[in-house]
Amino acid sequence: MRNTINILLIAAALTSCENALELEPFDAVSDAGVIVNEKSATKALNGAYHQLTTDEYYGGRYFLAGAYLSSDNVTWTGSLNYYYDFDIHSIASDNQLLKYSWNGIYATVNQANQVIDRTNSLTNISEESKARIVAEATVIRALAFFDLARTWGNVPLVYEATTSPTQFDGVKQTAQKEVYKAIVSDLLSVKDNLSETSDNNHINQSTVDAFLARVYLYQEEWEKAEASATAVISNKNYALVDYNTFYNISNSKESIWELAYSAANTNQHSQFWRSPSDGGRREWAPSKELVELLSNPEIGGTRAALYSDISTSQEPDKYVGKLYHRPTNDDPAYIFRLAEQYLIRAEARAKKASPDIEGSLADLNAIRARAEVPVYTTNSVEELISAIELENRVEFALEVNRWYDLVRTGKATKVLGIPQHKTLFPIPYSDISADKDLKQNEGY
Repeated sequence: MRNTINILLIAAALTSCENALELEPFDAVSDAGVIVNEKSATKALNGAYHQLTTDEYYGGRYFLAGAYLSSDNVTWTGSLNYYYDFDIHSIASDNQLLKYSWNGIYATVNQANQVIDRTNSLTNISEESKARIVAEATVIRALAFFDLARTWGNVPLVYEATTSPTQFDGVKQTAQKEVYKAIVSDLLSVKDNLSETSDNNHINQSTVDAFLARVYLYQEEWEKAEASATAVISNKNYALVDYNTFYNISNSKESIWELAYSAANTNQHSQFWRSPSDGGRREWAPSKELVELLSNPEIGGTRAALYSDISTSQEPDKYVGKLYHRPTNDDPAYIFRLAEQYLIRAEARAKKASPDIEGSLADLNAIRARAEVPVYTTNSVEELISAIELENRVEFALEVNRWYDLVRTGKATKVLGIPQHKTLFPIPYSDISADKDLKQNEGY
């Protein structure tokens, strides 16, 4: 991680200069050295939220693009070859998307660690406020660790703010399964310090429940996944809404946690999905196979609104993704939403030691009813699991779930026709070459 650490130190130095160009929202700061009271700690926490929204992370241009294009739901249609490498699963460790994503996520870890370290040392703040700020930063860090682990496998866990290039010499990678365990431990340790309710753009106790449900699913802890998902589904602050309403407004009751964007802090999703005739780049688009599913009234239903067909006789099978569609580039980025919790619980109920077919079907059909597709019935657990997998594919058609679902269920090799080692991304060459403690993923 030596190269990443150097980048983080340079960034911190630049953002702390008085005359540095202001690139972040006025209420968010990156240099946590200014944390001296509750107000500045809150601004630094906003800086950690802001790190999540960057191009390198959930802003859509790098990290999410790699996951989109690695699945069979999205295909490369643009001009930048470093995206194409993900579409054809021919990723070299010097691919610039990898470097930007890896560095961007670790920058988020570092910002969260700055908030945690400095806020914990404050003596002029109430214990309640201190605990809440630290808890929110801990959840942000946990999300970064989760995305690192599910994307790269074994990764270094860094729990201190970066202060020198040699600080983490000797830090080894933690096994993916152990990373998931550490995340669960962190989430459980701070949950009670969070607000019971808040707006959809900030972390609360239900955010943690939703996060735990997802991590337990990856761990195949079915009973725990069911219980955590149930806690969210039972919360009257959230509800499934009409699909068109969900993606046409911000902060609907569907959203558990979404990242907000504005004219001052734009989201690159829209630009990279929209067609050139609509002011975009169209670097990627829904695949023909996905469009066939979405356009089937018995599968896609109202989710057909997720694409538009701009085919011509000269260019057949030409589609545009519509989840991120605002020409103002202020579409929200979705971290957790209620539909996922229903499908997590459906899968957990179907896969636990004593399958609950009736309960699983009820959850599956809640999502199908919202999409206005027919009720699904079966007495077969295997058929039910297959139906849940298909529902996940179309419900989160233009989100990153498809790639990670294929990987976690062990189906990526068969469905995508790739060798097992390509279910993980290579660690960036720049970091491997700079840090003798980092070990490259097998096969790269």
